[in-house]
Amino acid sequence: MSKVVILGAGYGGLMTAVKFEEKVRNLKDVEIVLVDRNDFHQYLHLAYEIVTGVKKPSDLTTPLSELLENRKIQLFQGKVSKVDLDEKSVITDKGNVPYDELVIALGSEPEYHGIKGAKEYSFCVDSVEAAAQIKDKLKTMEKEKQPNIVVGGGGFTGVELAGEIADEFNCCVTVLEGSNALVPSWNKPEFSRKIAEVLTSMGSKLILGKFISEVKPDSIILNDDSQIEYDLFIWAGGVRGSQVASASGLRMGKNNRVIINEFCEAVGFPGVYVVGDCALVVDAETGAVLPQCVEIALQQAEVVAQNLYADATQKERTVYVPKFSGLILAIGEKYGIGQVFGVKVEGRLAQTIKRIIHLRYVYEIAGLGEALKGVV
Repeated sequence: MSKVVILGAGYGGLMTAVKFEEKVRNLKDVEIVLVDRNDFHQYLHLAYEIVTGVKKPSDLTTPLSELLENRKIQLFQGKVSKVDLDEKSVITDKGNVPYDELVIALGSEPEYHGIKGAKEYSFCVDSVEAAAQIKDKLKTMEKEKQPNIVVGGGGFTGVELAGEIADEFNCCVTVLEGSNALVPSWNKPEFSRKIAEVLTSMGSKLILGKFISEVKPDSIILNDDSQIEYDLFIWAGGVRGSQVASASGLRMGKNNRVIINEFCEAVGFPGVYVVGDCALVVDAETGAVLPQCVEIALQQAEVVAQNLYADATQKERTVYVPKFSGLILAIGEKYGIGQVFGVKVEGRLAQTIKRIIHLRYVYEIAGLGEALKGVV
């Protein structure tokens, strides 16, 4: 009996489990165990909608018991602290889980860049529960005439949060970004300019080209010694791969992401695959590090599922070739902008395409019924 353990029931982990189970369903000598600290799957890419109350946490979560129903996948609920690579055992707060092959899909965690007070005094949208906490804080501030809401980071997450809050609460949101343009990782100046224009038209204030030096209980100190007071500070200044991977002794690269080979295996550790945000995915042609996003995680999941099946049946494995088709960014309820397969999309069309992409994913993992719920 070969025991395959998959750590993390996020996008990459859950899809790997589902796709692999479909391939080995009729094999009696394969056991699949999915490990996660939660008993539900969460659609984190839409968590900003919880922040403003547009969606409830229950709208963006699905019980894993429902998703795994009628599948040969065991759920082990526990928080992973480390992987003992020598003993082939996963260490959790609910006991150890031995494995023959392993998939690490533990996602990412906030990166505070060593900024004093950033973690202690900020909120962060890294779970549906955290998004709900921000929503509750915003609700208590509704009676204030001009609450000072600051978002630290003008990347994808920061822009979507700022747009959603400004749109729903009709208030000024200050966005701090160290680069001289919003969404700098996109490397598309025309998009950055348009995003800035839209946010400004919604009443947001943009502070670009300045870095946060320190965060205090009610104010933020910038690198030019200027100070910004706040009632609510939301951190969106970057993420890093799960610390479990580095604590386990795997080879790490940029942003604490695991260095992988062409089969999505951790370099130097055969049979240990890495999927999603904690994997360092590099474009073989350009050498560019690809962004941590749902699309890349799902692509990896497909390949890793195939390779796990190849391992189980002694067949040839599949090389992973990243295919980044693009991203769509939503700003409030009415505007979106992005690029899909090289084509620029904007406005309501972009919003609609983003929603369709989400529903397609829900359909793949949960079926038609669950996808139709999202249409209503």
